[in-house]
Amino acid sequence: MNIDLEALAALARDLQTLHTDLSSGSAGAAGDGIGSPRLQQAVTAFADDWAIARGRMLESIAAVGAMSEGAAKTFTQAEDELAAALAPTDTAGVA
Repeated sequence: MNIDLEALAALARDLQTLHTDLSSGSAGAAGDGIGSPRLQQAVTAFADDWAIARGRMLESIAAVGAMSEGAAKTFTQAEDELAAALAPTDTAGVA
């Protein structure tokens, strides 16, 4: 099994960037300034729905980012431990 640790770490970074970008954007358009009450209500409803969906996306992005970062760290640690276990040891001259 081959695992691209660099790609996994890059995914974690990209997800963090996406989370930051989505978090800092505006929550949605307010219906203020729209002449038609029906249109104002529709825009406000859309903005409210978007805020809820955006919140759910942010939670999911954060969770997947944390999982990918944790997986990269775990695989790197396992690879390092395996390499250390397989490295030849020089026991000559040890009393």
